[in-house]
Amino acid sequence: MPADAEPKPDPIPITPWKKAMLLAVALLFGGTLFEYYRGGINETGGWLWPMLFIPLILYLLGIVYGDVPARYYDLKVLKPFPVPFARQFDRCVLAIIVLFTGLFLNMVLLAVSAFIGAKLMLTVFYLLYMVLMLAELPNSLRIFRFIQHVNTVQYVSAIHPNTFKKAIAYYSPEQDKLCGEELARHLASLYESLVAEAEELVVKESPLTREQQIALNLAVRAGEAIRRSRIANQSHECERLRANIFLLEALEAKAGLQIPEDVQSLRNKIKGIGPEAA
Repeated sequence: MPADAEPKPDPIPITPWKKAMLLAVALLFGGTLFEYYRGGINETGGWLWPMLFIPLILYLLGIVYGDVPARYYDLKVLKPFPVPFARQFDRCVLAIIVLFTGLFLNMVLLAVSAFIGAKLMLTVFYLLYMVLMLAELPNSLRIFRFIQHVNTVQYVSAIHPNTFKKAIAYYSPEQDKLCGEELARHLASLYESLVAEAEELVVKESPLTREQQIALNLAVRAGEAIRRSRIANQSHECERLRANIFLLEALEAKAGLQIPEDVQSLRNKIKGIGPEAA
């Protein structure tokens, strides 16, 4: 294992409500199908009741599978993520096919139930499912566009461990003495340098906009700095640790980065702040 490798964090689990809804809908479908075959559903349009849950099952399968690539990143806290494997990209493609199949089936069944005059409750159910699907659709597509971007970057951009400049390239011991306005100006200048790095990695083939790509590249840069801060601490490389801490402080001040607690403790320690310094 390389010297700077570290154990991968546990992946973020699939959103629990999606698992629960998928199970609940599957149980409802099974119960409705059983009641249908024993002759308990005889009203007009009764044959549509077993079909009621198929579009929703398909749709939920789509968004559950759509969570597979989502487990490997979390832009909100700017955590690092590994580039997904081809199998995860294939799952993403499968998810979007299933998702739109569910949407299409739901539209067809909604039209049929309205046309044949099925019970009002049946039509209302299809309508509610349609609302649920359309409400979740933007989130699902965001996941798919993200994974598409990652796959595109693999082929059209030279993303590798040396993509970013080493943090030490932005560091000098004099920075440790800065405070107040001088420190704020230095962090602003450092952030501009990081933005320039992020802009160099923008690819026109990506489904993401330029601004989204810059934000994402900054997120990856932050994750790299977090990872290397931990490695520098383990290997007792004080200068390298300070350099990465400065990068994280610049992203915290200008990009809203939430620095993990263990790295915050390291920062407090090297700056002589709080009980960690003792």
